[in-house]
Amino acid sequence: MFTSGTTGKPKAALLRHIGIVNNAIHLGDHLNVRGKRICTQVPFFHIYGVSSTIMLGLCHVATVVIPSITFNAEQSLRTIKEERCRVVNGTPTMHVDLVRIQREQRLDLDVDLALTGGALCPPQLMKYLKEDLGIKEVKNVYGTTENSSVSFGIHYSDENKELDIAGQLQYHLEAKVIDAEGNLVPFGTPGELCVRGYFTMLGYWEDEAKTKEVLGRDGWLRTGDQFILYPDGYGQVVGRLKDMINRGGENIFPKEVENILVTCPQIAEAYVVGVPDERLGERACVPSFDSEMVFRRCLWRKFKEFCHGKDFLL
Repeated sequence: MFTSGTTGKPKAALLRHIGIVNNAIHLGDHLNVRGKRICTQVPFFHIYGVSSTIMLGLCHVATVVIPSITFNAEQSLRTIKEERCRVVNGTPTMHVDLVRIQREQRLDLDVDLALTGGALCPPQLMKYLKEDLGIKEVKNVYGTTENSSVSFGIHYSDENKELDIAGQLQYHLEAKVIDAEGNLVPFGTPGELCVRGYFTMLGYWEDEAKTKEVLGRDGWLRTGDQFILYPDGYGQVVGRLKDMINRGGENIFPKEVENILVTCPQIAEAYVVGVPDERLGERACVPSFDSEMVFRRCLWRKFKEFCHGKDFLL
């Protein structure tokens, strides 16, 4: 399965049959999708489509409904209604479009579960899915192609916690969080997430150097993601290590800022990037059009001291 993540050039991850099958079985067990109709919006050349959709459907006698050849939010909504789909999956961007179309059309939907993955999902978007589409549960899962799809995705009854985290570790897997020197960090402390288990890849096809960068002889896979692991087994994605912005010695992760930005009703999606600064080294930049007034009225007080308004280029 080819993957590039945020690093550019695609790499071919050699996955195990046992990894794809068992990951789908365990995820489906928790999501309770047996016998249900799943509206899938994700492509089948992605691990999300292969493991967490096709294989999940096969393992749990679920019907996978394909609304269109390529993603079309309006067609997806009609399919959910006409085909009586009780589950819908997609990436955050796809769900943003669903919310937008549903606000225009106000279709009468009856959906048990929305699954979001493939990218970091803002908590505000998960709330919109419940409010605007009437979806009973919205679950965020975390994983990578290199670990056959999902590593964190088990959610229990704490609704507020579900909006902020990626869930608990999947069954029969190991996880740890380390610092830059490879030492374990305490619970609640950000660091790089490493995972190990039946689901990790064998390596990158014909790329031994890249394989050694992420996969140790002991089986631990370095994900490249900044992550917080809690004592109760829940995990929270902070952002990609490569995306971190160093502002005068302060580490800023774009996801933290983006999650605040999208709480404003006038903002559907937000992206924060680092730009060079002669004094600070880097500053956080929000590419946007005519948004300074919106920012000051809606969001100014929500930002911490290290990322208040004057530190942004609008």
